[in-house]
Amino acid sequence: MVGIIEATGYKADLDWLDARVQSLLADGSDNPNPRIPYLLSRGSVFSQQIPTIGFVGFYEGPYWGVMEMQARLLAQRWAKREPEQSASLSSALYTYDDTRHMQNAMGQRSLQVPQFWMADYVGLMEEFARETGVSRDDTLFGSQSGPAFPSRYRHTDSSLQAKAVVSEVAGILEASQEHARFVAAAVFTGMQGVWKMTRKIDSRTQTPGGTFVGTAHFHPRQSTDAATYASEYLYIEQGTFTMDAGLSFPATRRYVYRYNETSDEITAWFVEDDEKSVGKLFNTWRFHAPDDQAGGWMATGCHWCDPDTYQNDCEFKFCGAKIDRFMIRYKVDGPKKDYLHESWYQRPKVDGGANECG
Repeated sequence: MVGIIEATGYKADLDWLDARVQSLLADGSDNPNPRIPYLLSRGSVFSQQIPTIGFVGFYEGPYWGVMEMQARLLAQRWAKREPEQSASLSSALYTYDDTRHMQNAMGQRSLQVPQFWMADYVGLMEEFARETGVSRDDTLFGSQSGPAFPSRYRHTDSSLQAKAVVSEVAGILEASQEHARFVAAAVFTGMQGVWKMTRKIDSRTQTPGGTFVGTAHFHPRQSTDAATYASEYLYIEQGTFTMDAGLSFPATRRYVYRYNETSDEITAWFVEDDEKSVGKLFNTWRFHAPDDQAGGWMATGCHWCDPDTYQNDCEFKFCGAKIDRFMIRYKVDGPKKDYLHESWYQRPKVDGGANECG
């Protein structure tokens, strides 16, 4: 036996209204729908049976914009303020067919009922805007582009705060599209867990080169500096290092990786002798889009570890929202060092099969 509990957290409760009023709002239904208890107009504002009552907030979805528009429409109708264009565009918001159809679908337990039954948020915002004479601010987005949010729909005398919000949203979108904003967050989330890894060290000095094969584990843990870093991993790699001369031996190393949400950066840190406490800063990754569309997202960094310089670049190949594989490369130069250190990380195959992205 299977049971489904609708735990929405909210229940329409207008028991303080007279029972006759509630009956009229329900349009005579003896068994009102718990999600849509009253037959209201498109946008859930007006009652066909009681024209002197109106509603703000009877809505499922991202509600602030729609709630503000509901209030505008209600105030204009009751104040008898009709925009010039409303005569030809107002009919949809004063019809009841959508609500009645959805009530019937819910009563029949139709599989076509969406999670939020008033699912067309953008469409509703546009309808309300036309009906109330509110203009959409396209100055920083262009016509028919950019997200729909409350501050973008305003009268000409709107506050400076609303204009500041529009400017901030436009800036964030530009940064995400042109300057790799949020890529670091996606990468940091995607690194969690276990990876198969191989590392090749090519040395051009007496420093031994060779190949490392093993596993790497990014262990999530509570941030040890929550005021600065939103998330943190203890990184542990274990495996076998085979020198170019043929000698093999077990090898392991540890770092701490951190994500700073404010600067949108990933940093790597050395660990102390207890193998878990955060030590000195090792490197900082700064992300940018790949030059080659077939390549992954790139990150670069540079660390001066007296007397040596560590030039770093990384590549992260995504499979949808997940990282399929990634590479971390260090070029190390110094008085006694000159080597290239390249590591590739790949998710272990599930049940011996191929990974989703090949």
